[in-house]
Amino acid sequence: MDKRSIIAIALVFLILFLWPLLFSNRKKAVEKTSKSSEQQVVQKKEEKPEIKIEVKPTPKIIPSKKSESFVDIHTPLYEAKFSSDGANLVSLKLKEYPDRIDKNELMDLVPNKAKNCLKIHLHDEKMQKEIEQAQWTADKQSLDFIKTGINQGTVEFKCIIPSEIEVSKRLTFTSNSYLIDVDVSFRNLSSQPINLKGYDLSWGEGLNEDSMISPVELANDGPVVLLKTDKGAKYVQHWQKTGFGCFGGKQTRLPEEQDGPIYWVAYSGKYFTAVLIPSSDPWWSDPKQGGKRYKVVTNEGELTISPNEAWSVWGNSTTIALTKRDLTVSAGEKISHRYQAYIGPKKWSILHSINSMDSSENLKLGKMINFGAFTPFGKATLWLLQEFYKLGKNYGISIILVSILIKILYLPLTQKSFNSMNKMQELQPRFNELKEKYRDDPQRLNKETMKLYKQYGASPLGGCLPLLLQIPIFWALFSTLRGAVELRGAMFIPGWIPDLSLPDTVAVIAGIPLRILPLIMTGSTLAQQFVFGTGSPGQNNKLMAFMPVFMLFIFYGMPSGLVLYWICNDIFTFAHRYIIKLRQDKKQNEPTEEIKNGPDNKAKTKQKLIKRDKK
Repeated sequence: MDKRSIIAIALVFLILFLWPLLFSNRKKAVEKTSKSSEQQVVQKKEEKPEIKIEVKPTPKIIPSKKSESFVDIHTPLYEAKFSSDGANLVSLKLKEYPDRIDKNELMDLVPNKAKNCLKIHLHDEKMQKEIEQAQWTADKQSLDFIKTGINQGTVEFKCIIPSEIEVSKRLTFTSNSYLIDVDVSFRNLSSQPINLKGYDLSWGEGLNEDSMISPVELANDGPVVLLKTDKGAKYVQHWQKTGFGCFGGKQTRLPEEQDGPIYWVAYSGKYFTAVLIPSSDPWWSDPKQGGKRYKVVTNEGELTISPNEAWSVWGNSTTIALTKRDLTVSAGEKISHRYQAYIGPKKWSILHSINSMDSSENLKLGKMINFGAFTPFGKATLWLLQEFYKLGKNYGISIILVSILIKILYLPLTQKSFNSMNKMQELQPRFNELKEKYRDDPQRLNKETMKLYKQYGASPLGGCLPLLLQIPIFWALFSTLRGAVELRGAMFIPGWIPDLSLPDTVAVIAGIPLRILPLIMTGSTLAQQFVFGTGSPGQNNKLMAFMPVFMLFIFYGMPSGLVLYWICNDIFTFAHRYIIKLRQDKKQNEPTEEIKNGPDNKAKTKQKLIKRDKK
């Protein structure tokens, strides 16, 4: 190919490459020129003096935003904050109960997204919209019991709505009490009667709880009410679960509203509660005057506060309320209603002593505390824990002392159980002989076995019955130690057991928590089996050998306070059995030889056995 051909081909490629670019730029330039010419024409038209018309755009109507202010309450027990937006409670931090996630923060019982804590909600939609837009004013900006040293103080919020109603909420606080007196009043400023259709005093949604509480226990949180019935007080949970514990069953929802007088309605958590208490005014005791007494409103899925939504989304989106219906205020009239609110710990020493605000009737708030199926034993256990706590100021030491005391009280039963077990072990060779001798005659075998029991005063249930009698105490301890707010955050050993209400996790390895107390408990059980044996022959021996592993699985997630009690009980039991074993080793083997070779003198042998057991 010559030089000209190369130049021609290069020019062709150059033209093909540059032509689209030149063409597009020219097109854009034309467009710009046309647009600029149009703009010049418009500008020229606008410059004409005869068309000076100023058109202002229609402004958007933006509602004025309310300025929110807060009223701070400082008492020895809590720090509370009320907002001028609805006069609602927006924060209540307990000074004696730090947040277990952030130790530097106090436990705040008001959820971050809660909108209905001590809120007044009018049933008339128009008036409710007015009260939501109203600006509430308070007669003071703070109330500090610590600085002033006063025992009681009040804060009053007021607002006036366009329907010519003045709404007032007067709050009375006491220095060393979690109770708050709430007086709600409505004043008619017009010359005509006004029908409010009723209102609610509410709490919600939900109640702050520790995220460290297990989902199974959070499932028990929710609204509860104590009804006044002809048969006495009736404790009703808004959600009831059928089945046993966390195994199977389903939750059943009770009616949202119910007629009849009540003691109180509450949102109950594991350690804390928010309670609304009506007064005993006539309209609360006469159904004709009051109508519905309480209300539970659920907004499932709207608000989720718990870290485990699967178990508690319904609970933390629930609002409880005391309801007044058919309320009409005459011209110039002022109507007031009295309430109380308890917002604080589920502490038995506090709850069981609270009476009605205008009578000496006990409100039975202690029913919210779950002592298990054996309530009297549970109350006694809690009392003992508190009394022993006064000695050492350590609930871990209290648990150890309670376990020692219970062991001493049950010593006669335990002694009888061990003696029966030892006697059965001594008779075991004779039982084996009978089984071999009458293997083909079951009826004769049973007859001879019962005869042997009778001859030597033995019983196959002798070792079980004393242990069964201890079940009420253990179950009461289990329920009390698992749910007592006194143990929440209670330290036993710094660096190891900082909280007796939680498992003693010392490390997490590959996502698995390492807990020392359950391992110690398993070791003590294995040691007993190694020294004393399982005491059960055949297949039962294999089952008993597996028992330590089963107990490890059961107790691995239990509160460390409960595991501590079990370890103490195991150690004391081991020591007791070992002392009995040493005493038996020092004794002569004559009774044992007589049992093995047959009773030559039945009366004498039986007397020796009885005498030995008494020692």
